[in-house]
Amino acid sequence: MSAENFREKLRKTSLKQDAGLSERFKRADNMLLRTKGDSAVVRDTFSMPPDDYALIESLRASATQKTGQNTTRSEIIRAGLHALNTMSNSELVETLSRLQKVKPGRKI
Repeated sequence: MSAENFREKLRKTSLKQDAGLSERFKRADNMLLRTKGDSAVVRDTFSMPPDDYALIESLRASATQKTGQNTTRSEIIRAGLHALNTMSNSELVETLSRLQKVKPGRKI
């Protein structure tokens, strides 16, 4: 087998393996990023002061203790969003004005 034939076979094999790997990752993402209702889940990252993160943990522990069911950080944040959504505009602005400003992606 010539070196050129070997390189061509290696290239084809590599492309085939890459396509298979991509397909497996797509299937895994589709399975893992779906909820019971079969709707997509959005993943994101954000920064917050350590005190706010500790507050999430404190609320999570309190909710878990009161309900007897494990409460996740995600559930605490989502519940907070729903609570903010019920506020009047003035209440929302007042609540947001009390937050410490954080530069995105920066350590505090």
